[in-house]
Amino acid sequence: MGIVHIDSVKQGMVLSEDVKDISSRLLLSKGQPIHQKHIRIFKIWGVTEIEVNTESEDDAPADPNKPVADNTVITQQTNAVFRNVDRDTPLVSELIRIAIAHRSRTQSEPIAHGQGGTCIQDLSAAPIRSEIITTLKSSKTQLPELPTLVSELNEIVNDPHASVEAIAQVVNKSPSLAALLLKIVNSAFYGFSTKIDSISRAVTLIGVKEITTLAIGVSALRLFKDIPRDLVDVASFFKHSFACGLIARMLAAHKNIQPPEQLFVAGLLHDIGRLILLKHFSDRYSELLHVAATSASSLYTLEKAQLGCRHTDVAKYLIETWKLPPSLADTIYYHHRPSSARAVKRAAVVHLADMIAHGLGLGNSGEHCVPRYDAEAVKQLDILPSNLELIVRQAVHQLVFLDAMFQEEALQ
Repeated sequence: MGIVHIDSVKQGMVLSEDVKDISSRLLLSKGQPIHQKHIRIFKIWGVTEIEVNTESEDDAPADPNKPVADNTVITQQTNAVFRNVDRDTPLVSELIRIAIAHRSRTQSEPIAHGQGGTCIQDLSAAPIRSEIITTLKSSKTQLPELPTLVSELNEIVNDPHASVEAIAQVVNKSPSLAALLLKIVNSAFYGFSTKIDSISRAVTLIGVKEITTLAIGVSALRLFKDIPRDLVDVASFFKHSFACGLIARMLAAHKNIQPPEQLFVAGLLHDIGRLILLKHFSDRYSELLHVAATSASSLYTLEKAQLGCRHTDVAKYLIETWKLPPSLADTIYYHHRPSSARAVKRAAVVHLADMIAHGLGLGNSGEHCVPRYDAEAVKQLDILPSNLELIVRQAVHQLVFLDAMFQEEALQ
């Protein structure tokens, strides 16, 4: 017997132990030969290693890393993204290596990132400070409301006797939401071998909470499609948000942190406070976006210095207003400083996922460099540097299938 990294698994190998997902669901029994479809399913469900019968040196794990040609411009660009982070940390060092390789493969022209010059004091106006939250709480500001069907879904989920048909009936009230959910269910995000053609079938296969959580996350982002394109590239913002959600889900699956579907939504909505700031304080916030793009300061730092609050404060208030789970609000609120969260590991998952998405250049939320890195919180996740590449590869693979539909969603 031998433990084999998933990237080194070959078709025809025979399992010496059962392969199960994070919920202990059996994916393939021991004694079964492995086929290509099994390898794909293992990767989708976050399996990183399996035990197989090894009878020859041919089955020995091989280094899956392929050398990428040196690209000085890409290397400089990536280093600029991590300029505020201790790059000597093994996990960060490995992430930078992966990010350089990814950017070298996917970018025909490097994206310019500001590297200095402009500082916080260059802004002409005085800080707005606490006026932001005060204004949001006033009756003058109309915060977006979650669709009624999300509230209905939450009520059904809390009913232990709720049926699959009842959930499907609520989702199907919004044909566009139902269609988008079915696209997600039929993508590599889940990897089913046969097409799922109804919400009822999706709920049966995936679960009540999973479908409900997806509906909440998707519905929340859709509320901000009307933000002017000259303020933010909505498609790129959606891509970054979804990438963060995917990576958070992968990290949660890898470390068996429950529930993974809520961490996916926490990643999806982690920057939703910025959308509120763009929507209601567009002049001031667009000014901050410009400074962040041309300076060495992170947007997260500029927010506190100039607005008196951060996008995480706004997000927390919004999520509480929506009456979403307090654990979700806590994870999103502390995703930049997870050591202070009630559930440190959950916040650290989104913290690291956000950092990975920024490093790889998967979309853009207005932040041009990774903000403060909470090494102590991430250390609690016990993520080995050697595990990062597989997690990133799986997330990027799934994002390819989902990016197109969310870009279309953002541009409708």
